Amino acid sequence: MDPPLTIVHVPGLAVFEPSGSGFQLFLGNALRAPLLSAQREYDWARKYRTDQDVQAAHELVFAHIRFVHRIAREYLCYGIGLKDLMQEGTVGLMQAVKRFDPDRGSRLATYAQWWIRAAIHSFIQKSWRMVRIATTRVKRELFFKLRQLKNDAAPLTREEAQELAIRFGTDADTVLDVDGRILGSDISLNQPSLHDTSEPIQRIADERPNQELVAIASQQKDLIQQCIQLGLESLSYRDRLILQQRHMVDEPQTLESLGQQLQLSRERVRQLEKRAMENLKKYLLHAKHAHQLMTDLAC
Repeated sequence: MDPPLTIVHVPGLAVFEPSGSGFQLFLGNALRAPLLSAQREYDWARKYRTDQDVQAAHELVFAHIRFVHRIAREYLCYGIGLKDLMQEGTVGLMQAVKRFDPDRGSRLATYAQWWIRAAIHSFIQKSWRMVRIATTRVKRELFFKLRQLKNDAAPLTREEAQELAIRFGTDADTVLDVDGRILGSDISLNQPSLHDTSEPIQRIADERPNQELVAIASQQKDLIQQCIQLGLESLSYRDRLILQQRHMVDEPQTLESLGQQLQLSRERVRQLEKRAMENLKKYLLHAKHAHQLMTDLAC
């Protein structure tokens, strides 16, 4: 059994939501609801605007569901169910009720139609294709107008596109692009081709790093770090400190700062750094353990 009508709560508004077969009951009740007089509509609108009365908003929304129904039926040609279209249109109506100012002198239906259509347009563009068809204002307008203007499903010619481009204030390439997207369809990457049983997604190059090469590079890095660590441990504490502070930290110390720390002159620190670097190189070239590591690295 389908669930009954439920109440949808949004900031400041409430409206019945159709679900399952309850949609027909909801729609029937809404279409039979009496129309609001201009004075009654004004009173409800003022009550909601000044007091944030949810019941007043509900009365306004429910009384205009027939208006949402009429607009939604205009878009059935896009292959989307009436229930879905009305649900999105009702969201637009609710937004219109939230922003409607009755003191401006217009009726709610006149103001709300733009919100209803905008909500339905947005829903159609998101749902009609997996890939978005219209990404700019001009393309969104063309998406709906081209379907209304064309008499058949044949693609537009360059001449026809140029005429429409002048009408909509754009260029022929944009018109042809939108027309091609409308006529095209989504193709799954898992759909086999006519002459090849493999799936297209299997023929797409994998641009991720080769995991074997990544593992080798990581191993080589570890071996190098082990070699350097063994070499540092062969040095005196002072020489090791100088090399670490000069070459193995994010912000290397200057000769002057190291000289102050070790109570040595700048020139003496430079000499010790040079000697320590030479001793480290000798160790890496001749030490037994380092030699074995370098041999493994070469392999």
